[in-house]
Amino acid sequence: MDSDDAVKVDAVVVGGGPGGLAAALSMARAGLETVLIERGEYAGSKNVGGLFYGTVLNSLIPNAFEQAPIERPVSRRSIAYLGPGTHMTVDFGAEAWSQPPYNNTYIVNRSQFDRWLAKQAEEAGATLLEGMVVDDLLYEGNNGTRKVAGVCLRGGEVFHADVVVLAEGANCLVTEKARKALSLRSGRHEQDYAVGVKEIIGLPRATIEERFHLEPHEGIALDFVGVPFEGLVGGGFIYTAKEAIHIGAVAKIETIVKSGRNPNDILDAFKRHPGIRSYLQGGELLEYSAHMLPEGGYHALGELTADGLMIVGDAAGLLNMSLYKEGTNHAMESGRCAGEAAAEAKAAGDFSKAGLAGYERRLQEGVVLSDLKKYTEVPDILSGAPGLFSLYPEKVTKLLVDFFTVTPEPKSVIQKRAIRTFLDDLPKWRFLKDVFRARKML
Repeated sequence: MDSDDAVKVDAVVVGGGPGGLAAALSMARAGLETVLIERGEYAGSKNVGGLFYGTVLNSLIPNAFEQAPIERPVSRRSIAYLGPGTHMTVDFGAEAWSQPPYNNTYIVNRSQFDRWLAKQAEEAGATLLEGMVVDDLLYEGNNGTRKVAGVCLRGGEVFHADVVVLAEGANCLVTEKARKALSLRSGRHEQDYAVGVKEIIGLPRATIEERFHLEPHEGIALDFVGVPFEGLVGGGFIYTAKEAIHIGAVAKIETIVKSGRNPNDILDAFKRHPGIRSYLQGGELLEYSAHMLPEGGYHALGELTADGLMIVGDAAGLLNMSLYKEGTNHAMESGRCAGEAAAEAKAAGDFSKAGLAGYERRLQEGVVLSDLKKYTEVPDILSGAPGLFSLYPEKVTKLLVDFFTVTPEPKSVIQKRAIRTFLDDLPKWRFLKDVFRARKML
């Protein structure tokens, strides 16, 4: 397209996930002419489902849980440690979690949820262009005063904009190009990535509720470590939807490569475990997906703003890798902060890095960076203590199984043998050190 014919808007958002949609919604509400460009067929088309924390959603759209396509609220959580042929589960919840707003924790089908959120952004005034690919950003000026001035679409079309919000997820090719073009400062260490593989297994609603001991308005989120994640920094999960189970495995790519395994084999081994397979019995595979996740944490964060540019969500690396595994909520929080900063910049007529400083200030004042700072050491703990995912869960589950195995022997004999077995081949000082460091994941 000729530059004379190029469209000029206030803001362009690249990526139609929750972070980009929150940014578009916020900017459109503030009166900015906003275009959101999503490379998928529709917003959410590249995702299947999972756990969703809704605090930001419910602040953007009051009582959104009453309107949004929520599969089930999470009324119970479970953490399970798997050993070879054994398992141990810690199950917890609260009656209040079964009542509105359901602890702000929900299980969603992302293809449905993202399309619903995209509709909210459109109704607020944003324009969605789906099935279109942004190949690069449009720049003005030289290296010393270079600024972002819009986006270049595959096929040659150009959109000029005062500000671009990059929300393209972990596989962020445009973001990486922009970092190099603008010489943006990198984090203290390189970003680490994990890969997650997920299946949606269809089951009748009544079967799910009977199998997981749920009422119709309840759901459960289960997290697993141990077998078959030996040698990996990762684990598995199961979430209950209305008429399906979301099951998946996530592991750091570096450890997958070292193990010589592939993610599909890991997921299959997880599904075959005795503590898992009964959940899936009689189910039908409906969908499959794979997804990259940024797991570098706080020290992997680089600059998030430049003249005419803000980076949000997974593209910025704003994933909390503690036990909370909070990504979508952080993406929406950062998108909202970017939207508010853009509105501030529009009012001041200043879309420079200084004019967009409200974005990072809001991140600092809010939950996102506070949480990432709290869990600064989590990536190093996970990488430096592989026993947390394999040896220790195996030892603990075997200790409990041996302790409660009934034989004709006196209990004192059974218990002493169980303790000796637990201590055999256990690197005691390493175990104590790892357990002490692991407290920082809480």
